Amino acid sequence: MGTADAQTIAAIRSFNRFYTNVLGLLERHILDSPYSLTEVRILLEIDRMKDCMANLLMEKLNIDRGYMSRILKRFETDGLICKEKSATDGRAFILYLTPAGKERLGVLEDRSSNQIQQLIKHLPETEQIKLVKSMNFIEGALLDGIHSRREITIRTYQTKDLEYIIKRHRELYENEYGFGPEFGDYVEKYVLRFHQCHDEERERIWIAEAVGKPVGVIALVKNDDTTAQLRWFLVEPEMRGKGLGHRLMKTVIDFCRTNDYCHIQLWTVNILEAARYLYQYYGFQLTETKENNTWTRNLIKEERWDLYL
Repeated sequence: MGTADAQTIAAIRSFNRFYTNVLGLLERHILDSPYSLTEVRILLEIDRMKDCMANLLMEKLNIDRGYMSRILKRFETDGLICKEKSATDGRAFILYLTPAGKERLGVLEDRSSNQIQQLIKHLPETEQIKLVKSMNFIEGALLDGIHSRREITIRTYQTKDLEYIIKRHRELYENEYGFGPEFGDYVEKYVLRFHQCHDEERERIWIAEAVGKPVGVIALVKNDDTTAQLRWFLVEPEMRGKGLGHRLMKTVIDFCRTNDYCHIQLWTVNILEAARYLYQYYGFQLTETKENNTWTRNLIKEERWDLYL
């Protein structure tokens, strides 16, 4: 595998500057609208994403909570979006485009198409085809490099992973949801118990790893011969919105089918919106709720979800 010389690097940087200037992306607002590129992308995702919620947008677009909140508040003020309480969680809100929002997005998409049309209209059809093929080549070549650097493997856990599982549950739940040390103690107790005594044939902890570093975890614990419990599901913030959650869920469900489990259950809390979205996506049904004031200063609801295979 070769390394790029200075001339190649300079040529690529020059092309980047040229292309962003052509599309006008260096300006604060795009397509003669009052909205930034990020804001237009959020409108597009709200329109396309089923059961769209703020947390899901934050993860997919890698936007922090404060910035996302300000953008959504502006959209509400402008009458572009509306919120509706989730049917399964009274504290969660589903985001929708209003008719005005759909109209504004349609105008922006038309302007974007017209912008590209004006850019390439001087090219004959054969040259347009060549241009698209060249762009496909650039995209594929660069993605291959990204994937090779960020290749994610999923493996069964090792003893050295116990510290990661416990530590990251403590840190992430404290930083993102305000959970106290009681939650971390709870996770530690049952992770260590699993390590000391588990059925190696029918129980698993899986670690997602990228470039030798753990970036996620999920586990399956046997309840009886036909029922298993999904536990300790966690994806690192920088890996969210990239499909890793889906890969971990599929790993668990495939393992259950292979090992003749008929029923998977799990317990979660109602504020974990992204995880709840995944559970719904894979067919889990909310079957039980109970209040919990043990782990945070705020009252939350524990939820039981069940999937029959």
